[in-house]
Amino acid sequence: MAIPKYQQMQQNLLYEIKSGLFQPGDKFYSEAELKKKYNVSGITAIKALQGLTNEGYLVRYQGKGTYVSKARKGKSVKFSDVEKYRDGEEQTEVLEVRRMKDARIAKELKLSPDEPFYLIKRLRLVDGKPIIVQHTYVISDFIKEEDVEHKEAFTSIYRKIRADYGIDLYQADYDEITEIVFPTPRQERELLGLQEGEPSAFTRRYTYLFDGRTIEYIEGYKRWDYFSIEIEPI
Repeated sequence: MAIPKYQQMQQNLLYEIKSGLFQPGDKFYSEAELKKKYNVSGITAIKALQGLTNEGYLVRYQGKGTYVSKARKGKSVKFSDVEKYRDGEEQTEVLEVRRMKDARIAKELKLSPDEPFYLIKRLRLVDGKPIIVQHTYVISDFIKEEDVEHKEAFTSIYRKIRADYGIDLYQADYDEITEIVFPTPRQERELLGLQEGEPSAFTRRYTYLFDGRTIEYIEGYKRWDYFSIEIEPI
């Protein structure tokens, strides 16, 4: 069965877009230009344009014409948390390490509601200024009970787990979600030195073992004035 003419046109036009002949935001061919370029009817030209519009490659404005979408479909990007304090002196203060049970956190770790895990609560500072409060929850298989009394051992949880168990979590798969919360919870607000009612960037992070188990769940609060996201094409 022959491919309809408008679909052939769509493929050719899509190649022109993806090859860089048209840049995002550029004005695209008009119906009249497509009729002349491909020697087709107005209906065929409209169907080709509408197909690319429906797929997100084009945007059509009444009375203005057709433009290449600035949000190009299928374009992969990388989101990076930009550190605004790269040149500062960083410190980590371990506030608390304890074994605990909590049904809400157990659910995030894919544990049964009455199964214990460990909380490591830390405060990250730059040049003496508190920037991030992290509540890190780790499944009990990877924390030694005898180490709980030695909080300083958990300044870097990943280095400790690598030393104790040979597992490199720096290379592990993870999912991370960040959103702005308003207001910041009282305890975290006081630790970060924020004023009452100020927001913060709240991050939830899940880190996975090679077998797919969740080894770590983090809830972190970061000062809003030190939060910035960079978007890069990849």
